[in-house]
Amino acid sequence: MRRLLPPVALLLIAFGVLQVASAPPAMAHPLGNFTVNRYSGIEVSGGAVAIRYVLDMAEIPAFQERSAIDTDGDEILSAAERGFWADREARLILSGLGLSVDDRPVDLSLACREMGLRPGQGGLSTLRMEAVYTGRLPAGRVRYVDANDPDRLGWREVTVRAFENASVSDSSVPSTSTSRELLRYPDDLLQSPLDVREATFSFAEGRTSGRPAPEPCGGEAALAEAPTAGGFAALVTWKLTPAVLLFSLLVAFLFGALHALGPGHGKTIMAAYLVGAGARLRHAVSVGIAVSLMHTASVLGLGLIALFASRLFPAEAVYPWLGLLTGAVVLGLGSFLLAGRLRARRAEGGARSDGPQSHPHPHPHPQPSDDAVETGDAAGGPISRRGLTALAVSGGLLPSPTALVVLLGAVALHRVAYGLSLVLAFSGGLAVALIIVGTLAVRARSFLSRRARSGLAPWLPVASAGVIVVAGTFLIIRATLQLG
Repeated sequence: MRRLLPPVALLLIAFGVLQVASAPPAMAHPLGNFTVNRYSGIEVSGGAVAIRYVLDMAEIPAFQERSAIDTDGDEILSAAERGFWADREARLILSGLGLSVDDRPVDLSLACREMGLRPGQGGLSTLRMEAVYTGRLPAGRVRYVDANDPDRLGWREVTVRAFENASVSDSSVPSTSTSRELLRYPDDLLQSPLDVREATFSFAEGRTSGRPAPEPCGGEAALAEAPTAGGFAALVTWKLTPAVLLFSLLVAFLFGALHALGPGHGKTIMAAYLVGAGARLRHAVSVGIAVSLMHTASVLGLGLIALFASRLFPAEAVYPWLGLLTGAVVLGLGSFLLAGRLRARRAEGGARSDGPQSHPHPHPHPQPSDDAVETGDAAGGPISRRGLTALAVSGGLLPSPTALVVLLGAVALHRVAYGLSLVLAFSGGLAVALIIVGTLAVRARSFLSRRARSGLAPWLPVASAGVIVVAGTFLIIRATLQLG
């Protein structure tokens, strides 16, 4: 096993460099493939207002919306079906908009709407709808509110612009769109997207000679195809031959290994547990396999929810709850370990204070087995079934969104068996990478035990339990913030 580690590590590094160097520019959505993003562009001119509203759905919510668009169930989204859906959605959006001047409501009406589908990751499409709402706008202090889907995850942006015979002052929002009206999201804001749902400004009619007001409707350019990302999700669209199938599974395996080496999947928790439990190589293997199995089950479970229960449980709404459950399990494990290991340390200290016993020891004392399974980990002994389950949850309960895209893309392309094979290969790579990390943790414990001063080495189990408690607390706080 040790002889294999350097070649595998070098292969992973080379593969990662190749992917970074050859990756095409991507039309990334903020926070990944789950988001539903909204933009409101308020345009005022000469006593009139036009609100250009854009709805941008990433791959997974767009996939879930297909059943609502495809009213005849033939899996083809005809122009009539798309028009009917866009008209209904535009009117539903209008009911969630509020515009007032000096606290007096302004009546808005739907001027036009358009929707289009663009190729996304994994053979899935993204959905973009544009609508324009118009009305009369008297001078005064204006307030705009977008109350549509307040709990859904996504980018929210509002801008205000003045055109001919109008002036805007004291605006709470900018005049230009940071995301180019949801066409290009800034890279530095992908993980912390804008969340602007309302705007206030003062409006007055004037005699300026500024730009003429744009036509209320039109603008097909916004529906043009955007560049799409390659990577793991692109594998599901490959044209298959026996050789391509084997190669795609190898690539999926390598993507899984690289994914495991990125943030997440409980590597810190796993390493802390293995170090504190005095685990051996076989325990690292068990943990890697357990996390991989949990990850596969999570992808399949969330895929079933996306296919059959998306109206009740939107995929992006499930993720924070899974994060909260993960944090609770990790915090519970860490607290259990910390309490047990502190008791063990106090017991050791008490035994030493009694001094050495005088009777001879011709008989051997029983030693703890490497296969202890229920109580050993609380005192810093070998890994338990309870600990193994907790590690599997911490590392695998939150599935990779890209793996979910691959599974749903395979369903959409009627390549379910191939999609499942890619997900399994991806999880296999994840398992191998975690086994390598676990092996390094086991070796690190042996090194630390030999090099640390005698007074510090016995505290390794306690310190590792403390790390797990901190990690669990962090996961709970993050999930709570996501739940709002």
